[in-house]
Amino acid sequence: MRAPASDPVDRTRFPVEGWGLTEIRYDLAGIGQRETVFSVANGYLGLRGNDEEGSAEAYAHGTFVNGFHETWDIKHAEDAPGFARTGQTIVNVPDAKTIALTVDGQPLRLADPGVETFVRSIDFRDGILRRDVLWRTDSGRQVSVRSTRMVSFTRRNLALMTFEVTVLDGDAEVVITSDVRNRQDEPPEGRAPVVGFDPRRSSQFENRVLLSQLTLEEQGRIALGYRAAHSGLGLAVCVDHDLYTADPVAIETRMNADLGRRTYRVDASEGQPMLLVKWVAYHEGTAEVGVEDLVGLARLTLDDAEAVGREVVEAEQRDWLQTYWANADVEFDGQPELQQAVRWCLFQLAQAAGRVDGGGIAAKGVTGSGYHGHYFWDTEVYLVPFFTHTNPELARRALRFRISMLDAARQRARELSQDGALFPWRTINGLEASAYYAAGTAQYHIDADVAWAMCKYADVCDDPGFLLGEALPVLVETARLWADLGFFRGPERRFNIYSVTGPDEYSTVVNNNLYTNLMARANLERAARAVRTLAATDPDAHARAATELHLTDDEVERWEAAAAAMTIPFDEGFGVHPQDEDFLKREVWDLAHTPPEWMPLLLHYHPLVIYRFQVLKQADAILALFMAGDAFTPEQKRADYEYYDPITTGDSTLSAVVQSIIAAEVGYQDRALASFMEGIFVDLADLHHNTADGVHIASAGGAWNALVYGFGGLRDYRGRISLDPRLPSRWRTLRFGFGLSGSRVRAELTASELVLTLQDGPGGTLTVRGCEVVIDSPEPVHVPLDGQGPLLPTIEGSIPLIHGRPATPDEVTVGLPTVAQMLSD
Repeated sequence: MRAPASDPVDRTRFPVEGWGLTEIRYDLAGIGQRETVFSVANGYLGLRGNDEEGSAEAYAHGTFVNGFHETWDIKHAEDAPGFARTGQTIVNVPDAKTIALTVDGQPLRLADPGVETFVRSIDFRDGILRRDVLWRTDSGRQVSVRSTRMVSFTRRNLALMTFEVTVLDGDAEVVITSDVRNRQDEPPEGRAPVVGFDPRRSSQFENRVLLSQLTLEEQGRIALGYRAAHSGLGLAVCVDHDLYTADPVAIETRMNADLGRRTYRVDASEGQPMLLVKWVAYHEGTAEVGVEDLVGLARLTLDDAEAVGREVVEAEQRDWLQTYWANADVEFDGQPELQQAVRWCLFQLAQAAGRVDGGGIAAKGVTGSGYHGHYFWDTEVYLVPFFTHTNPELARRALRFRISMLDAARQRARELSQDGALFPWRTINGLEASAYYAAGTAQYHIDADVAWAMCKYADVCDDPGFLLGEALPVLVETARLWADLGFFRGPERRFNIYSVTGPDEYSTVVNNNLYTNLMARANLERAARAVRTLAATDPDAHARAATELHLTDDEVERWEAAAAAMTIPFDEGFGVHPQDEDFLKREVWDLAHTPPEWMPLLLHYHPLVIYRFQVLKQADAILALFMAGDAFTPEQKRADYEYYDPITTGDSTLSAVVQSIIAAEVGYQDRALASFMEGIFVDLADLHHNTADGVHIASAGGAWNALVYGFGGLRDYRGRISLDPRLPSRWRTLRFGFGLSGSRVRAELTASELVLTLQDGPGGTLTVRGCEVVIDSPEPVHVPLDGQGPLLPTIEGSIPLIHGRPATPDEVTVGLPTVAQMLSD
């Protein structure tokens, strides 16, 4: 997929603004995408941007608590030892967003012609979703409806909503109905239909999920308690209301196992506002925690929040986000559309991770049920670098979540007859949940990704104690897996890793995948170094670790030997690194003649058809050029990029941002910018047509990576910071922050210079285009720049380049599967 050269967002509907996203026209078309992009969340709790009225036209009413899931038995038509057994799916917890309105018996429906104005906006500086509606009823009454919705970053379990109604011209009978409703177990006809096959979308449960344990109404406060039928997890939701009006009001409460409803009937006077404040608290717990105890915690959450009041809660929110943006913001001059899109992406990272605390970061955060709410390797590769440089504490929390999964990873390795630990490709509770091992479990590289992220954090944040302490068991067990998985072969005794799948899911169960081998080598090296460093600096701690982990010097030497002998595929004839041993032998998929309606390939072709071709779902070798970039020469990077970029479909949203980084480095500035545009607009413009299922959180994190690692030219291999900028010619300025030996530095890049300013900490030394620069005081350091790197002409077509020119028919065979050929003729 190639992004449009211009801004792909409809600006007549979503105007450009610096610190928010606003919609000024209501339309049912594409409602699912808007439910996602207007979600509010804090990493623990997420509320989709559904209409307050609980519209039946919704794509998917959704409220999600991170990690609260149901389990189910994976049924394999043909079973085998080691296959994943336990599926996990995030649960749509009871929905408290609905606040419906009727005036003189007529309900407000946003799609009706009586709605004269509609404006919905979210401010990235306070995290509050606001909506203003002006409605003319059939009886001629003009009604103002203003609402807000937020999920607190400072009070992890709290959501807060307001709903204000004013009849502007005359008196009227107003009814406001506020619900908390178990939508997870509604009959299928109450949900939006699911059309077509798409493995990225979450499936629906056949049986009831939430078993009612408690229903309580006390002095207007509603409490519902549940336990998930199979996982046994407990959940409580408590709702309280405050209604402010000078007019007469009658109040009714209705309760059953799946619904708590509070109804206010107001004899509304002209011009007299009615303000409903709705306080909601969610708490979840393990099977061992009583639901009554969870309800008690939810009550305390409401008591504490209501005691300080709405204004204080909102002020806390602004303060939290002000601190977040001080480090996270990336600024442009003269690119307002890109500025808005980038800030939206960075705001999504706060919403996905801000308060995960001991949990993981799901591929969709808590904005939708896509991918079943699973955690993938995306966290370590696409998100941890951002948090490492901007919010180290959030990075550390994400890594501690992986550490908490180590015992399950050890068990998984044993199930696959391996030593050490194997982290699951997709999971919620630590168990492998991928039923298709070829594109799932076979992605052993996740072990190295986890180790890479832990080393990245420790190096950049100058926290060696993390690697030598709580992260050491992970380094040891992942190194053990590689040493056991691979083998020495041939007269040169090279170390080989067979039957694995790299990041590209269009090539599976291959031998010596380039990315996997490079990352495994780094994993082995860093594990050995950590053990030897611990032995030299703290012999007592080393002795304890050796005893607990059954570690010997001979084992460490085997890791070092495997790393030193690691096979790194290279084809002398083509001058490129093969993605795996056999990749270059395959036929090249003719993307130029593939019918657009047959994209993405994974939705239209049997996997075996795809596996026979040279075609990529996402960056694989190109990802290696970034993550293990110090293993390549500049010439090799250019050659590899020129070969793989033309045959990469971009069917995965993980791809564009990585392609942008390497395109910028090697000199394809137009490709770098096009790929960057695709990455930042993937959800705002729904470029992959599946934003309705949730935000693509990894792509949002990749936006920062593309800006800072790509155009900013930052590299942080082994904690050594270097910069070699690549500012696009149409950009005047790029400003961003990064970490340096535990300190904070702000960079301002223009075409002629790089200005570096120490913001916090003692500073340190870095290099700019090979020249050493010392940053040790708040005084800005000005570094002149001679250009912005090489500028190469555009790559045309979808034929891989060999030695800088398109491959010839003697070098590669280009073709299509038979059915696709017929359709393209």
